[in-house]
Amino acid sequence: MPDGPDTAALSLTNEALRVRHSDPAQARELLGRALTEDVKYEPAWRWLAELATDDAERRYCLDRAYAIARDPDTRRARAAVGTGPSTPPAEVAHLAKPARPDCGPRKPAAGRRGWLPWAGAAAVVLVLSAVVGFVLTAAPRTGDPVYVALVAGMTGDSAPTSAHMERSLRMHIDTVNETGGINGHPVELLVYDDADQPDKAREIAEQIVREDKVMYVVGHGVSDTALAAAPIYRKARIPAITPSATSSQITDDSDWYFRSMFGNRTQSDFLAAYAAKILGSTTAAIVYGDNESGRSGHDTFVASFRTFGTVAAELPVSSEPGRSAAGVDAAVQRLRTLAPTVPIVLALREKLGVEMITKLRTAGVTAPILGTDSLASRAFHNLLVAREQADGLQGKLTPNLYMGTPMAQDSLSGPALAWAHEFEQRYGERPLWHAATARQALNIGVHLMHNNGYGLDQDHRAQDRQRLRDDLAGLKDRKNAFPALLGPLYFTQNGSAQMPVSIVTSDGTKFVSAPVQLTIYEPLSEAALRADTANGTVIAIGDRLLTRRQVVATGINLNEIRDVDTRDGSYYMDFFLWLKYVGDHAASDVQFINAVKPDLKLGTPLRDVTENGVTYRLYRVADRFKSSFDFRNFPFDHQELSAVLQNRTRTSDQVVYATDREILNQNPEDYLRSGADASRDINQAPNWQARSARFYQQTVGSSDALGDPKAVGATSGIFYSQYAAEVVITRDVLPFLFKNLLPLALLICVTYLSLFFKPSESAAPVSMGVTAILSTAVLLNNVTSQLPSVSYTVALEWGYYAFILLATCCVLIAMLRKGLANVKRDDAERRLANGARIGYPVYILGIVLIYVASFA
Repeated sequence: MPDGPDTAALSLTNEALRVRHSDPAQARELLGRALTEDVKYEPAWRWLAELATDDAERRYCLDRAYAIARDPDTRRARAAVGTGPSTPPAEVAHLAKPARPDCGPRKPAAGRRGWLPWAGAAAVVLVLSAVVGFVLTAAPRTGDPVYVALVAGMTGDSAPTSAHMERSLRMHIDTVNETGGINGHPVELLVYDDADQPDKAREIAEQIVREDKVMYVVGHGVSDTALAAAPIYRKARIPAITPSATSSQITDDSDWYFRSMFGNRTQSDFLAAYAAKILGSTTAAIVYGDNESGRSGHDTFVASFRTFGTVAAELPVSSEPGRSAAGVDAAVQRLRTLAPTVPIVLALREKLGVEMITKLRTAGVTAPILGTDSLASRAFHNLLVAREQADGLQGKLTPNLYMGTPMAQDSLSGPALAWAHEFEQRYGERPLWHAATARQALNIGVHLMHNNGYGLDQDHRAQDRQRLRDDLAGLKDRKNAFPALLGPLYFTQNGSAQMPVSIVTSDGTKFVSAPVQLTIYEPLSEAALRADTANGTVIAIGDRLLTRRQVVATGINLNEIRDVDTRDGSYYMDFFLWLKYVGDHAASDVQFINAVKPDLKLGTPLRDVTENGVTYRLYRVADRFKSSFDFRNFPFDHQELSAVLQNRTRTSDQVVYATDREILNQNPEDYLRSGADASRDINQAPNWQARSARFYQQTVGSSDALGDPKAVGATSGIFYSQYAAEVVITRDVLPFLFKNLLPLALLICVTYLSLFFKPSESAAPVSMGVTAILSTAVLLNNVTSQLPSVSYTVALEWGYYAFILLATCCVLIAMLRKGLANVKRDDAERRLANGARIGYPVYILGIVLIYVASFA
């Protein structure tokens, strides 16, 4: 006999596939007939699973298919359906094995069953309903996975930064999947290593096209590999978002490639303007690598700097091991001939950057050095410090550096700071900027698919990729921007993220924000543009407009928190505040937007010192503030107490508040020690415990003009920089529970005793149950009276409601027992009583376990 399928089964299956879209019912019938002809024809079982109307039928068909052929795709499909019962579809019900006969003891006659089945069912429902409901609501549904690819140099020179990218993506994917994935479909990451080699990048791109799994690609990591892969993705119409490759050609030459950070054209404009307008030079020099990123950085910088002056030296350096040293030496000799004030721009990778800076400084070149994003990471700074220590050059390599980066660690917003802390707790080190831009690249795609409901059907993947590309291209201004980790994310016409370049300098131990920054100028009106151009506020480079932004190094040292009033969300905070800045004193004209007193001012500074152009002002603030409290988890809740300052007159384009390095250098545990008395902590609020504190800046405002008559025609809106000190406090739960739940515990015990009365004494247990219900309502009102009026049910209320339900069941059981006794059904009455006496503590235990699992 041949091993292939029965001819009739094969023919019927093919006929079913032809009509599966137009007539699914007929396709199911045809597949059932095919399996009747050949029950071991595995493809028919797989296709019947695809046409099944519910998960139970799908499990049955996939189980039968996998028993015939252990195919990995079948195994994955079966795992995606999850656990549960399996039921044969009606078309193949005659092929299922018959049930085995019940050999147990005979059931009692119908007249003898009485109330036992109903009593047993009630007990089971009471014990398990809350547990099952909790599990069903907490467990996300699982459908076919949505695949996203990460392609980067997981080995080679870029391995450390690529590892941060992968960690960041996996951390975010875990969060997405824990909350249900994309509309019930888990997100899975496929990681490919191109080793930063263009040939390998092309091979991987072609492999991704052949596999036809991913919705989009995050990568590649460097410009050479991204350029090599771009034509392949474009031809296959697969969207790609690079988190770190900055060559302008990547996005210029492909409308399917995007960038989740700035490109070299933007970066060069910022570096050129900084060298000319902030450092005050009309001459510059550039040293660049012989890779795509270096060449692109060179070309765009030379073009940008022509607006302000001339580039006196353009010096390429080979990255080949045998030639790089000679190139570095030749560049150093040329740069030594320039004036000591001429800025030197380095468009190099990390290793060459360290060598160039080391040889420049040891050769006596003290000129300011500006670097591209590849030299702006914490990892690069650590390499410089290690070289200083190894060569006895302490303090020689890190001064007078100005590096461009998409993420300054001291200027992280609240969400970004929380993400950085979570990353550090999970992986044991602070994230590099590459981790943040990679997360943005992943997050924007997941967000669009989740909100617009595509990317979930494998049969429509090509159309869904087109929709994703179109939606990415539609993010073209700030009004339509996605609220990403590093700020609003939207793209230029060429697909590069429209975001400013932060300039960081070294304080000897790490990179911190430079005291003067540049930012993108978005005029509120034509009149405002003309006025700002006339007074020199605006810096024009081609069609790009930039403006100076004052950076205020801000520090807060908490002294005390107390008098927390949960009814109105107010509290008392006492703290020292200091501001360090270069420029005029408008930076210290701030208000506290969440103060109870709307006119709260800083007052006279305790210290006011100006040295070398840097102003230091110290204040003490002690007053009441307010926040929006969330009591859904009461009494296991935590609340965030904050004090938020904002400049009264200047927008975020003019001034930004960043965390001072004194705060960054502290251990976060020290934030909870009082600045006025280091021997005690800041928490002076009874019944609360201070768990953590953090300090961060954030930008708030409106994408509209807010009625400003000077902003007619505004497209960008008005935004302000804020700085926040935030303390997380948690309720001291054990004393609270002991004090407030002891009466409830006594009620539980007393109500349990009602189950031990005789049926003839039913009046007493009924009265006890009713009393327990009324008393519980009074206790609940007393416990929640300290809360404001909220529209939701708090966690503790569910426990009281669960006991009210239990007490109601006790009343009904007492009445049922009396009814059974009256009709002489003594055995049924005893079984009901015993079941209730067992089910009562089991129910209480189940409720306690749910609370422990949810809040422990």
